Amino acid sequence: MGKFKFSKNNLVSPAAPMDDQEFKVMIKAAEIGPFYSTQQVFERIKIWKKKYSK
Repeated sequence: MGKFKFSKNNLVSPAAPMDDQEFKVMIKAAEIGPFYSTQQVFERIKIWKKKYSK
């Protein structure tokens, strides 16, 4: 596999620059939720695999 390249100047995305306020709004939205327990995540993955398996 190849190595990842990280830009030290723009931590969001060099292809789509984002201002500080927009970034903070996205972080606040992510903090709100939804959060799942490990067991819930495993169940969701199991359902996803059944749905998309051949």
